[in-house]
Amino acid sequence: MTIHNLGSKTDLLSLHKTAVVSATGAGTPAYVDLLNYEGDVAFMIDAAAGGAGITRTAKLQHSDTTTSGDFADITGGGFTAAAANTAFNEKIYLNSDNLLRYVRVLFTVSGGSGTGSVSVTALASKKYV
Repeated sequence: MTIHNLGSKTDLLSLHKTAVVSATGAGTPAYVDLLNYEGDVAFMIDAAAGGAGITRTAKLQHSDTTTSGDFADITGGGFTAAAANTAFNEKIYLNSDNLLRYVRVLFTVSGGSGTGSVSVTALASKKYV
């Protein structure tokens, strides 16, 4: 299934609800369950500037369990790092067949405490409607 014709099968999944990301760590909620989804998934990040001298990176990770230490980086799941104090948005397409059941976003903040809000969402197609 491609992302072209998602129609009523499309769900909006929140990997990180809009909130300030001030320190390195996983997004909130802790993970998203992809068990009931198939095909391409569009992951999107929208971030406000993080503050003077602050840089943030975000990457997608996946796991077969919900245990925090079991999550591993997804090949091709890294969002482009934003320059210091710069707002940015980006999308990444990944096929759910290549992902483990649970997916999360992990932020790395450097240069101090970040002050900008970030949201990470995904559009995914249900297997069964």
